[in-house]
Amino acid sequence: MASLPIKPLDGGDGYHRWKESVLLRLRSVDVAHVLFDDPPAPAAADPAALKKWARDDEVCRGHILAALSDRLFHDYSRHATSRALWQAVARTYDLDTMGYLWRLRLDEFRFDRDAPLLDQIAQVEALAVAADFGNDEFLAYILSRKLQEDIGVSVTFEKDKGGICTERVWEVAREQVRRGMQQELETKVTMKEYQEGRVCWSCDKPGHSARNCRAA
Repeated sequence: MASLPIKPLDGGDGYHRWKESVLLRLRSVDVAHVLFDDPPAPAAADPAALKKWARDDEVCRGHILAALSDRLFHDYSRHATSRALWQAVARTYDLDTMGYLWRLRLDEFRFDRDAPLLDQIAQVEALAVAADFGNDEFLAYILSRKLQEDIGVSVTFEKDKGGICTERVWEVAREQVRRGMQQELETKVTMKEYQEGRVCWSCDKPGHSARNCRAA
């Protein structure tokens, strides 16, 4: 099966997506181990094992270099091993500020009443994971503050019972969505019954109005 193309890295923008994409490719060809495992000791290792390690390291290094832009290729191709190359790229772009940036995006997030509610909650959870936001109760509190008032109040009410959690946020939100779907369905049924019960003053037959009467 052909692997998906990877957009060449040309700077810090998109580094984390690039990193995960490259790792996925390296694992698919079974060479990612050379980035994390220690090489076999030359004196004690089997010659076949040494040969396989050298081959895997060369293939791994080639895949990483192929995923760099022409500009970065010239900067990093001097590294002789795949691990040295991988660590050099990480030193430049794998910055500790990413957690802060994800927390900032989480703080700036606002729920849109016109967008799917459950999708937005999932997005907030994803931001919290990326920001390494480990406190579930505090995340639930943030969600309750950002959610629509009727949902947020229902979630916060649980605090008087010993605390709130994201699972409770999901329960309340899912119930809200189900209730909205039920109301929409009931409205459609009511409208259908109303239309079917109408009598056309033009032909005296039920189910349509005079404007839509075919006999007129």
